[in-house]
Amino acid sequence: MRLLFLLLLLLFCLSQTVSGYEKRKKNKECEDMGGACKHQKTHGCSILPAECRSRNKHCCRV
Repeated sequence: MRLLFLLLLLLFCLSQTVSGYEKRKKNKECEDMGGACKHQKTHGCSILPAECRSRNKHCCRV
């Protein structure tokens, strides 16, 4: 029973690590293009084609 619990805990931790890596990867694309993830209501910036973590933000070069 303990072994099963530890296995489930390990799987949960691995899934969190993988999802965290993918989120950082999205922001990394924007930073590599010379931009930053900003809210959609930001004015006066050029929108770049990279993705951000939140759908309420876009990659913006100020």
